[in-house]
Amino acid sequence: MKVRCRVPATGEVDLDELLTSLRAAPPGQPFADDVVELCHQFATRLMTHPVARVHPELMTLGFFMRKSELARGKRELEAAARADVVVVPAGLVVHFPPANVDTIFMYSWLLSVLAGNVNLVRLSSRPSPVVDHLCALLDEVLGKSHHAEARARVAMIQYGHDDAITAALSAHAAVRVIWGGDATVATLRRAPLPPHGRDLTFADRWSLMALHADAVTALDADGLVALAEQLANDLFWFDQAACSSPRLCLWIGTGAKVAAVRDRLWAAVAAVADRRGHRPEVGLRAARELFVHQAVLDGPVVARTDVGPALTVLRVDRLDGLSRAHPGGGLLFEAVAPSLASLDRWIERRDQTLTHFGFERHELVALAQRLAGRGLDRLVPVGQALQLARFWDGYDLLGQLTRNIHIPI
Repeated sequence: MKVRCRVPATGEVDLDELLTSLRAAPPGQPFADDVVELCHQFATRLMTHPVARVHPELMTLGFFMRKSELARGKRELEAAARADVVVVPAGLVVHFPPANVDTIFMYSWLLSVLAGNVNLVRLSSRPSPVVDHLCALLDEVLGKSHHAEARARVAMIQYGHDDAITAALSAHAAVRVIWGGDATVATLRRAPLPPHGRDLTFADRWSLMALHADAVTALDADGLVALAEQLANDLFWFDQAACSSPRLCLWIGTGAKVAAVRDRLWAAVAAVADRRGHRPEVGLRAARELFVHQAVLDGPVVARTDVGPALTVLRVDRLDGLSRAHPGGGLLFEAVAPSLASLDRWIERRDQTLTHFGFERHELVALAQRLAGRGLDRLVPVGQALQLARFWDGYDLLGQLTRNIHIPI
């Protein structure tokens, strides 16, 4: 069986030979100095490249890989260490990232390589200039002679839908990381893992935001623009296709206060989109329009506001009966509630991220405690919806990608 190897950039390779090479690669150690330096060099090259100015999500990835961020992650891991436990890599980690969020494969690889693992990443065959740029840049950095060991521990490959290849990869995986939704998880799980292997899965999720009307009202002109910039990052990157992209805005406050501020805020968000030149593709806008008409017929929609080509807001008079179906492409449901407690009955297990503005930490902690794991794995400030972190979907990703060897004192 043949696959195309993008990193290292060796072209078409024999799969059995590639797997043999990866199994023979020397394991690393969590947050080894050479890997931290590799990531730092990659981040530096990425953030200074002109492409990052065109694709701001690349700048976010670069910040995530800065040496200061990696040092913080190492300190956190060391702070949780026990004297009777040695933390070691899990082994060969096989990643199946999604095709609709171009940078996820790098985050997935990064957390795993920091854990010391050998990594095999299956890239989508769908054309992507962002993926091409990231692969070329990583291959360039790995080509330095002092990164030879790190280079031996990674392969990023492409192949079509081939169950035999997927089965061969899975048969050697200590951990299989599956992104992309329920259908992808179900399909890939048909390929058996070794008896000791385990899956780390990221199924279909749904996300929302909560804005406190009083806090938004209190903003001056500059503050409103700053908030709009952060909301635009959450709403428009990846055309709302990411699992953590907000699809509902829940205003907390009275109807009168919300009515006095909502139009100002959405106009500011639309202005950001216009300034950035963001405009959904024709196909996405058509799908959004079709979805809107269906939602008006089937759901609790009471008003529609089109805020330029990038954003359509559908106001609903209640959360009950609101479907979690969503087309992406700049559609936002909007509701008003007296407090965050209005979410207690409505939140489901599939609900992942709540971005927030204007709330005290104790209010957010109380919401999480009331939900008690029934939904919401992330409660992060507005503007951070798409910033992948060590803790994601309720997992401690570094914990999932390492093993704990118990040696009693």
